[in-house]
Amino acid sequence: MGDRMHYFTIEQREALERLLKSRIDILRDEIAEDRKTDLNAEPEAAALKRDVEELRAVEEALAKLHQPDFGLCAECGGEIPFSRLTANLSATRCMACASRR
Repeated sequence: MGDRMHYFTIEQREALERLLKSRIDILRDEIAEDRKTDLNAEPEAAALKRDVEELRAVEEALAKLHQPDFGLCAECGGEIPFSRLTANLSATRCMACASRR
């Protein structure tokens, strides 16, 4: 992968940034609500864990958004299409590699 770059337009990067920030806000609200509930119940504890994991992944994607290799598959180095990233904001693999996992 090394020196490969994925080029998004300014508009695409701005759209992804808005989506990422919005998702972060939603997840933080959900986590705050999860913490208010009875975490001794298994479904609530699982929901909190899932929300925290997603929040970390989305925050990581936001931190990498303006790096040249953002949007490149972590496995094969191929480009992850804008449409995939808008559908799964924290995608780190192209569809082919994700399917193989």
